[in-house]
Amino acid sequence: MWFGELSTSDADGCILAHSVKLGSKRIAKGTCLDQTLITALLSEGHTTVVVARIAPDDAGENTAALAVAQAVSGGGVQVDKAHTGRVNLYASVDGLLCFDRQAIVALNSIDESLTFATLAENTMVLKGRMVATSKIITYAVEAGLVQQAVSIAQARPMRIAPIRPQTAVIIQTRLPTIKESTLDKSLRVTRERLQARYATLKSEFRCEHTVESLMTELRRPEVSAADWILIAGASAISDRNDVIPAAIVGSGGAVQRYGIPVDPGNLLLLGELGGSTVLGLPGCARSPKYNGLDQILDRMACDVAVTADWLNSLSVGGLLDEDLGRPQPRSLKQRRVQAAQATEATTTASATTQAAEVVENMHGLETAATSKLAPQQTTTVAGLMLAAGSSTRAGSINKLLFDVAGTPMVRVVAQCLLQSKIESVQVVTGHEHSKVEAALAGLEIPFHYCPSYMMGMAHSLRHGISRLPVCDAVLVCLSDMPHVTPELIDYLVESVGSRASEVIAVPVFEGKRGNPVMVGKAFFDTLLQHDGDTGARFLMKQYPDRVVEIEVSDSSVLTDYDTVETLNDLSG
Repeated sequence: MWFGELSTSDADGCILAHSVKLGSKRIAKGTCLDQTLITALLSEGHTTVVVARIAPDDAGENTAALAVAQAVSGGGVQVDKAHTGRVNLYASVDGLLCFDRQAIVALNSIDESLTFATLAENTMVLKGRMVATSKIITYAVEAGLVQQAVSIAQARPMRIAPIRPQTAVIIQTRLPTIKESTLDKSLRVTRERLQARYATLKSEFRCEHTVESLMTELRRPEVSAADWILIAGASAISDRNDVIPAAIVGSGGAVQRYGIPVDPGNLLLLGELGGSTVLGLPGCARSPKYNGLDQILDRMACDVAVTADWLNSLSVGGLLDEDLGRPQPRSLKQRRVQAAQATEATTTASATTQAAEVVENMHGLETAATSKLAPQQTTTVAGLMLAAGSSTRAGSINKLLFDVAGTPMVRVVAQCLLQSKIESVQVVTGHEHSKVEAALAGLEIPFHYCPSYMMGMAHSLRHGISRLPVCDAVLVCLSDMPHVTPELIDYLVESVGSRASEVIAVPVFEGKRGNPVMVGKAFFDTLLQHDGDTGARFLMKQYPDRVVEIEVSDSSVLTDYDTVETLNDLSG
């Protein structure tokens, strides 16, 4: 490929390197110049242009990026369209991102013009999350270099190992120093940890912290029938001859690994008993905070082997206390700065998928006429109802099922969305999902049950975002706001207009921000990586310059029914 300044008259078939103003319009960089454009440029005094001239043995940026992306994509990976030399790859199933690190490094070592970036190895992803991007830096690259990259990629492709629902039991041992309430908390945290990986905790057993007592529990038929046997000891495992490993071996099993290079989570034990995987849990497993156990469970949930080499590789990055991907007790200002830095590149990459497909031949010559303006596209906004919460502040009652003028609250909200100009509506359910779905019976709305809803609103939000149809933005609507009207929703959508894909829009009543919140697709990948018990509002803190406040005169955007008393007021 030749690059430089050229006489405009001689630039037929070349790629414009920098955008050029032409009358009231602008010719975008990357445009293939033809005689019509050249004549127009000359008529306005553009005698020279900076261009790239593609050689016969070159592949255009889109062709090259797409070839690499298609070659590297294995099972569970979906390849997007090519645009401006970039092709994004997305997960088509929920599962674990698996690839060969050395292959990715080798691919990037071929030439500086060929780049391929991924999420971290062994990342658990939901369907729809971007997992990698193929980017060609220059307007074209030698076809031979592309073929080298394709050969490497095809030999060791990237894949998403899908989650397979599995069963588990937990045995907790007792000592006089351990409170029953501590064991109760461990049970709840473990159940939630497993639910996030589509695994079911079938049974729990408690016994004294002795080899004999633990061996008795390990002989139970319910225990031997489980895929996973989890053992939470009252005292940490201190040696391969300690109580938990001794009981496993004494019951006919084997200890495969004791100790991993991850902190927190060092004192984890991995074993086998009668075809079941046995895990001796580290003390940090009593906390929901991310630790070494989570890394092991991610692989087990997707039937990916937990090998000695992989466990040893965890040492690099194994000091989890400094991992920016999990919440830490740092100052709020620090957390905001770190989170913004961590997501900046992802948001930029995600935003590049908004353009239409570019058609080019094998050598990347742009043949489509570019002098005409592309037809204006209609903005598409999808609706996402979050109906998974357990309504704990309202007492034992599920407020979503509370009657509002004879109709369940959740149905009132759903009908409002269906009557608005929202393109489509999806509902994420969780707590008492059968009852909530029954309350919505007869409405043309798909339900998506989120098994990890108890781990926070972010899980429900991720679950819904990953299942949206193609759209420019999503209106995230809480299911306990029955006084929000279709007219209000239409007003929010119309107020944002063509900016929908790039902003976060929030209604404001008398200086207070409310709901629902509309989020552009530029932020979808950030939402898919979010954890915790907050919804989309964290985006407003990270991207204050992208927030659009829409003044409304309707106080319903602030309404929240959290107590039995206010629910009774609602019913009159």
